[in-house]
Amino acid sequence: MSTEQPGKLKTLPQVAFGVCVAVLWAMMMLALGHVYPVAGDMVATISRWWDYIASTGFRGISTVGSAQGADYTSIWYFIIFVFTKIGLAHHIAICLKGLSIAGTVVASVATYFIVDTIFPKANSWRPLLAAAIVPFLPAFFLDTLKTSMPDSVYLALDLLVLLAALRRRPILAWFLLGIAISFKLMAIYIAPFLVLIYLVNVKKMSILQKLSPLATAFGVLLISVPGCCAGLSLYQATVGTWVARSTDAGSGGGLLWGIWRILFGPSSQWMPDIWNLGVGPAAGLKAGTGFGLASIVLVLISLIALTINARDAEALTSCSLDLLIVSPVIFFLLLPSQHESYGALASVMALLALMIRWSRSDFIILLVLNFILVEMYMGARLFQPIVYEYLLVAVAMYLFARIFMRSELHMALRNPRLPTIER
Repeated sequence: MSTEQPGKLKTLPQVAFGVCVAVLWAMMMLALGHVYPVAGDMVATISRWWDYIASTGFRGISTVGSAQGADYTSIWYFIIFVFTKIGLAHHIAICLKGLSIAGTVVASVATYFIVDTIFPKANSWRPLLAAAIVPFLPAFFLDTLKTSMPDSVYLALDLLVLLAALRRRPILAWFLLGIAISFKLMAIYIAPFLVLIYLVNVKKMSILQKLSPLATAFGVLLISVPGCCAGLSLYQATVGTWVARSTDAGSGGGLLWGIWRILFGPSSQWMPDIWNLGVGPAAGLKAGTGFGLASIVLVLISLIALTINARDAEALTSCSLDLLIVSPVIFFLLLPSQHESYGALASVMALLALMIRWSRSDFIILLVLNFILVEMYMGARLFQPIVYEYLLVAVAMYLFARIFMRSELHMALRNPRLPTIER
């Protein structure tokens, strides 16, 4: 018997387990496919976009916004155009759910390699277990069944960003981030981790790697090519949709204004629902964007600074995992007009943290975040929405405290070196 045979025998149960999980997931998808038929946004708005692009052709990508009020990034209109050209114009549900399933598969594979990068042993079950859980997370499972434009795509791209960063390919990581945010700007929620990795390793990087954040722009430009070819301006095909949906110059928005207001101006409401109650659903949401962005910048700068100054290498790793979880929660809490799955990335990162650290606290955080996400998808059936928001506040505060407790600042405050007074 060769020396390699025992290793192959050890992987046989893992292969069998992976096949069983894949079959079970496929059966569940088929069984539940009719439970959530085409409804909501797919009927009210997106179906009109499909009909318009199907009738106008490629040029419709540039005019669907003005003609039909479409407000998504142009890459989605190009995807719709491709589906209409291959004969799927009247099969919207199949196309969108197919995209979500593809995103789920990519996310599962990316999760396997992320955990495998940290635990590279051939007989380790952790990568396979993590990959097997991903399709059953609400962020993917309910996304396939309920939503219109699938979030699984940007979640999968964010996991690929994380994989590239862990494998020390910063240029690829930032480039993939540009592609991810071109699908949904919520993909930017992983950027604080990339900033952290960049600052920790910048001294050891080559000149080209030091310029790696610029690769994000190239990713955005690549995805904007179809829109530009269809007749959109470069601005419209790249950042136009983000600006239109996120800011309003006439309402006092803007990052600098928000920072000034935090430092010198009056306080304001913090929770997304309270934004609505404060100054109205239209003006309040727009005017609050600058304040929310400024809050996010200040909070994340504090978290990144504490993480960089972790007391040792092990603490740095733990703080990095906590930053991955808390960043989407902070964005969700401090930006107005957040709903449904906008904080879904946190639940995915909580799974990774559990698979890497395998701690009781990570397991509880995973359960809490996924419970909140299920309730958000289902319309907050058990409690009022504000209850879940305060649960998220509690999770964010706990993770913030855990990062602080592992920092050198905490050590310095705990053991101050007081000056001695000579007699």
